[in-house]
Amino acid sequence: MDDMATSLRGLTILVTGASGGIGGASAELFAAQGATVYLSDVDDAAGQARAHALGPDAHYLHLDVTSEEDWAAATSAIAANGHVLGVLVNSAGAAIKAPLQQTFLDGFRKMLDLNLIGTFLGIKAAAEAMVDGGSIVNLASLRGVLATAELGAYGAAKSGVRTLTRVAALELADRGIRVNAVCPGSIETEITSVPDFAADDTTAYVRSIPMRRRGSSEEVAKTIRFLATDDSAYITGTDLIIDGGQAAGVRTPRIFTESVSK
Repeated sequence: MDDMATSLRGLTILVTGASGGIGGASAELFAAQGATVYLSDVDDAAGQARAHALGPDAHYLHLDVTSEEDWAAATSAIAANGHVLGVLVNSAGAAIKAPLQQTFLDGFRKMLDLNLIGTFLGIKAAAEAMVDGGSIVNLASLRGVLATAELGAYGAAKSGVRTLTRVAALELADRGIRVNAVCPGSIETEITSVPDFAADDTTAYVRSIPMRRRGSSEEVAKTIRFLATDDSAYITGTDLIIDGGQAAGVRTPRIFTESVSK
């Protein structure tokens, strides 16, 4: 058994939005490496099926991240099973794609509730449940780093997650609780497979990514695992961008390089 697997034994981890996507990939990685994993979602059928597939150390909890009552019930259930929460992965979220002028107020609020308020409530609940330190990893986004047309509501919420992460890191450091975030760029998930988002997956778009491909949920999960464990024991209040180089800058246009060389 490798050192990474050994280091997760005895660790209790709660992953929200775990029925699929990055949350699901993270839960699978944690379970494979020996952790006790609580998968949570509002899609009970998918969440229960995934938990069952991961074995006896994986459990499912219904959790609407926008509900304080659901958060209290989730942390109480973990404690009732004799487990002490050590890691929270705030992965639940959603995106809508629309120009601001065509974004309804209810939709904008929904993006804030799912992506930002849910993260806020998760931090509060986890901090109360973590009795001997721990790690909180929030799912932000490259869209909260770089402005993206037609993703205003989503980007605003994810930008808020980045700031909230830093504030929580400052406030919880003296309790031994680290708080970090990941900012995925273009990742193959269920969200990016729907027509509105899949339309962006053209050759031209992929070519705009320096690494010339989209990332995978598993690649993000490995970064989350790093931030969740003592492998990153001296890291808090930061966000790691996982984007194939998109945020690094802009490539020099070919027409410019050709004109300079003449």
